Amino acid sequence: MKKIKILFTIPNFTTAGSGREMFNIIEGLDKSTFEPFICIKSGGGALYDEIISKGYRVIIKKFNTEDISNIIKKLFAARELARFFKQYHFDLWQSFNWSSDFTEALVAKWAGAKYLYVKKNMNWERKAWRVKSFLSHTIIARNTTLLRKHFASPYLSKKTILIPGGVDISQYNRGISVVREELNIPVDAYLISCVAQIVKVKGQHILLEAIVNLPEVYVVLAGAIKDEQYIEELRKIVRDFGMESRVIIPGPISNVYKLLNASNAFVLPTSMYGGHEEGCPVALLEAMACGIPCIASNVAGSNDLLVNDNGQLFTPDDPEALKKCIEEYITNKSFAENMGRNAQKTVQEKYTLDIEAYNFSKLYHKLTER
Repeated sequence: MKKIKILFTIPNFTTAGSGREMFNIIEGLDKSTFEPFICIKSGGGALYDEIISKGYRVIIKKFNTEDISNIIKKLFAARELARFFKQYHFDLWQSFNWSSDFTEALVAKWAGAKYLYVKKNMNWERKAWRVKSFLSHTIIARNTTLLRKHFASPYLSKKTILIPGGVDISQYNRGISVVREELNIPVDAYLISCVAQIVKVKGQHILLEAIVNLPEVYVVLAGAIKDEQYIEELRKIVRDFGMESRVIIPGPISNVYKLLNASNAFVLPTSMYGGHEEGCPVALLEAMACGIPCIASNVAGSNDLLVNDNGQLFTPDDPEALKKCIEEYITNKSFAENMGRNAQKTVQEKYTLDIEAYNFSKLYHKLTER
């Protein structure tokens, strides 16, 4: 039986978050049925080295023409790229490129492949998103708000399917305290972790403002610093309220689970700044998988994951509302523990890597039925 050839595209693997998300799906595919290829614009990075070491076929090549502004030149360049990719005879073209540029869909179409793209961010202002969606064969939405807000029209709803993210549930190991020792956090301190890029839309300032009058609470804000002005704003809050000893900003950390397993709670305080919301926040899923009591702002993506009795949602950009949620976990230990257990059960039942890979495989089979 002929294998289904799929090209997976992403700009690079040097920022491994989205790349790991894509590669997890590839790893979960039945290789007796699927033949995956990966296309990136540039090599490098630890994940890239891992992929090469495992023998996956990687093509280093532009797959769209987003760097060209002139529309005529843009389309001619897309046609040239299509001629290159046509030689591979791909059945499906699965994009994990978060750009709104529509030329990748054209390249795939002209190369003879069905084009699919994953929509995880909530941006929709640019007309390019609508063009890209019109040209796509299938759209994978990461949360229900996307389905209701952007893909509700009769035309787009027919080609859109909901597939949320998944995480590795084998990393659960509560009780590890090595991170506390490394970061000089007292063993008996109440530790809240927040794992997200340091940018204003992630709302770390809301968390800091919420704990000002909670002296027993320590916070670790882990993540790549993407906005120097914002990190200075955070440091000023820490200085102004004398929280230097209990707020740690270590930058990106190599093993998120070590931090999560040492934490008492996890907070994802996403701000609505600039209309931002989440797709399917992997960091929140990872914390839930560890059985940690979780709190998140009530925004798209997060409110798909925290429902009923598996976590708390608070009004976005409201430090006082967040503070009340934190206090409830601190003062009501059984309530917090129950939330953590239910969160872990939710992930085990709905959001594992195996479930995500199965859903993608099922979709790929459906699209290539002969």
